Amino acid sequence: MRFLDSAPARLISLLLIVYVASAGLIFFFLDYQLTSTLTKGVDHTLSEERNLLQFQYRDYGVEGLYRAIQSEIESEGSQSHGFRILDQHNQITYQAGGLSLPLEKLFSGIRQIEVEASDGKIHPARVISFSLGDGLTAFTAVSMDPVFALVEDFRQTFLLTAGMVSLFGLAVGLWLARRFRSRIDAFNRNTNLIMQSGDLSSRMPVNGNDELSVLAGNMNAMLERIERLVQGIRQVSDNIAHDLRTPLTRLSSDVQVALQQEDPEAYHAALQRVHDELEKMQSIFSSLLSISRAESGGMPVKRAVVDFSELLNELLELYEPSAEERGLVLRGEVAEGLLVYGNRQLLAQIISNLFDNALKYVPAGGDVRLNAYCQDNRVKVVVEDGGPGIPPEMRDKVFERFARLDPSRTMAGSGLGLSLAKAFVELHHGSISIVKSALGGSAFLLDFPAA
Repeated sequence: MRFLDSAPARLISLLLIVYVASAGLIFFFLDYQLTSTLTKGVDHTLSEERNLLQFQYRDYGVEGLYRAIQSEIESEGSQSHGFRILDQHNQITYQAGGLSLPLEKLFSGIRQIEVEASDGKIHPARVISFSLGDGLTAFTAVSMDPVFALVEDFRQTFLLTAGMVSLFGLAVGLWLARRFRSRIDAFNRNTNLIMQSGDLSSRMPVNGNDELSVLAGNMNAMLERIERLVQGIRQVSDNIAHDLRTPLTRLSSDVQVALQQEDPEAYHAALQRVHDELEKMQSIFSSLLSISRAESGGMPVKRAVVDFSELLNELLELYEPSAEERGLVLRGEVAEGLLVYGNRQLLAQIISNLFDNALKYVPAGGDVRLNAYCQDNRVKVVVEDGGPGIPPEMRDKVFERFARLDPSRTMAGSGLGLSLAKAFVELHHGSISIVKSALGGSAFLLDFPAA
C-alpha cells in the first residue's frame, strides 16, 4: 500500500485542507476588518478637518480658513491632502494640496474617488464636501495610499506566515505520519509472523504510553489470553487422551475376553464393567460441558435467595458418615442467616466437590473443617483440612481442567472437581482462592455477595 493511500496521509491531507480553509476565512475577516477600521480612521480625519475649517471660517473669515488649510498641509503633507473652495457660482476661489479634485457640486456623506496627484498618477482618495456659508462650498480629500499600503503589507505578511506555517505543519505531519506508519507496519509484520508461524509467544512492541502503546498492550494481553487458552486446549486434549486410553483399553480387553467365552455370567459381568466405565466417561464429558457452559455464561440457571446456612448444615450432616468411615473428623461452624442469591443445586455442588477432595486426600485421623460467616456484606466459606496440602508449584494449576496432584494419575478422579467448582462460583459472581490453613493442609476460601 502506497503511503499516499494510507490513513495517516489522508488524515494529514484533511487537516491541511481544514487549516487552509480556516486560514483563508481568518485572512478575509482580518483584511476586511483592517480595511474598514483604517477607512473609518480616514473618514474621522475628514470629519475633524471639516469641523476645523467651518470653525475657522465662522470666527476668522476667509483668511482664517486659508491659514487653517495651510497648517493642515504643512502638518500632514501636501501629497496626501487636497483642498478646494468654490463660490456660489461653482467657481474655484482657492485650491491647495497635492490632490486635484474634479468635483464641483456639493454632495452628502463621504465618497471614495480616483484623483490625480501632483506626480501625474491616479490615486484613490476619500472626499468630503460641506458648506461654509455665504455661498462657499469646501472639498477636502485625503489619499488612501497609506491605507492600501498598510493593507498590502498585512496581506503579504499574513500569506507569508501562513505559507511557512503550512509548510512546517506539513513537514511535521509527514514525519508523524511516517512514524505512525512505521509502528503500524511493525504491528502488521508481527501479526503476519504470528499467523504464519503459529508462535503465540510473540508480542507486539510497546514504546511509551500513547494510544498505540495502549493498543499494543491490549493486543499482547489478548495474545497471552489466546496462548493460555490454546495451551489449555492442548493440555485438556492430552489429558482426555490419557484418561480415556486406560478405560477404553480395559473395555476392549473385557469385551474380547467375554466374546471368547460362552458364559452368560461372564457376559453380564463384562457388560457391567462396560457400563461402569461408560458412566465414568459420561461423567467426565458432562463435567467438561458444564464447565464450558458456566464459563461462557450459556448455562441456564434458575436463581433464588438460598438459605446458605441451612444448605451448609445439611451437607455437613450428609458427609459426616463418609468422614467417619474414612477415620476423619468433619466439623463445621456456620453462622446463622447466611443468604446467597443463586442456584441451590450448584451451590451444593461446589461444597460437595471440596468435601470430596478433602475426604480423598486427607489420611485417616485427620480433620476437615468448614467455617462460614458474613463479613462486609459478603458471605465467606472456608473449607480446610489437615491433609498433605497443595504444593506451591501446583497452586496456580489446581483450578485448571484435569489438574491432578497425583502425577501418576493412579488415584480415582478426573481432575475436574475444582475446575467445576471455580466455574460455578464465578457463575454466582463470587471467587475461590487458596489460603493458609490452620490445620496444616489445604484451605479454600469461597467469597459470595450476600443476598
